[in-house]
Amino acid sequence: MKWKLKKVLDVMESNNIDALIFTQPSNVTYLIGIPRSSGIVLLVEKNGGVTALVPALDYWRVVSTAKLSELVVVPYTTYQLPDIDLRLSEAPHSYIPKVLKERGLVKVAVDNPYGRIVYEVERNLGIKVADFSESIADLRAIKTHEELEVMKKALYITEGAVEKALSELKPGVSEKVIAATIEYYMRLSGADGLAFESIVAFGENAAYPHAVVTDRPLRGGDPVVIDVGAQVESYSSDLTRTILVGKVSSEVRRSVEVVSEAVDAAIDSVYDGAAAEEVDAKARDIVRRAGLGKYFVHSLGHGVGIEVHEKPRIAQGSKDVLKEGMVITIEPGVYVVGKYGVRIENMVVVWKGKAEILNRLSKIISI
Repeated sequence: MKWKLKKVLDVMESNNIDALIFTQPSNVTYLIGIPRSSGIVLLVEKNGGVTALVPALDYWRVVSTAKLSELVVVPYTTYQLPDIDLRLSEAPHSYIPKVLKERGLVKVAVDNPYGRIVYEVERNLGIKVADFSESIADLRAIKTHEELEVMKKALYITEGAVEKALSELKPGVSEKVIAATIEYYMRLSGADGLAFESIVAFGENAAYPHAVVTDRPLRGGDPVVIDVGAQVESYSSDLTRTILVGKVSSEVRRSVEVVSEAVDAAIDSVYDGAAAEEVDAKARDIVRRAGLGKYFVHSLGHGVGIEVHEKPRIAQGSKDVLKEGMVITIEPGVYVVGKYGVRIENMVVVWKGKAEILNRLSKIISI
């Protein structure tokens, strides 16, 4: 994790920041490698010191598993913990202003400009805390080789679980059973958890982009939208496939083919320096020319990392520019309410002049 700390310190130095406060769980996880980091606050000082203010019940877990060797772990609690020297009995919002004052740290930034810590720092020290949320998002958007390898593993596990579940897609099986089957195989294959709540939607339910898994049984001729992701070492994968079960209608099959073509067109336009909105436009134009434009109702894609939705945003009106090392999704869709839905999603890495497709699973699957 030292290289991550160096990236943070470099950004702090370039912006003349004395201290940076991390309150967002995903940013805490990014820097010290701890999952389930809610309630943990990090104080990063310009000299490289990092203090983790940790809820008492997480003290032993953080001490044992944090991946940043420089980390000083301090529990906060109102009761005594056994066998440790309790150094803090007050919450971060009261502790941090005192530390900043004692150490003469006056140029302070935070990854979330809202919350009690910011209020107390500004009130007690009479300073304005800078909003560093965009700078941290930009930093996290560029993945290193180490991060890419973990994300590739997460996607490999996800695709393998979907492949195993295909044999269960028979008339009468429910969405819940298929979702549970995929999640079981992801865990069995080494996933630490789910990147997000699984979507398995049959037939007309697939017309909901954020469908909720139900007891709806599979029928012959149904399109099946599966949108799932595994999490490995706190990094996410994101995969969507539309499975054609039995003899589907010509309308559905054509929509799948159009969406697949849109995926290819968008990926062909991905490179270091490409405008995110132009990549979105490439896919949207394919769907529009097929007469289905009004049914493509969401953005084309997004960045992926520790969070399944990160910077950049691949959408109409987005001002983001793609940069080498970003991992993004390309996921056009067609949704005809009351009838069917189709979505295909690939994960790609942005490189100089091209995109690297991380998926190995076929875009169109018929069973």
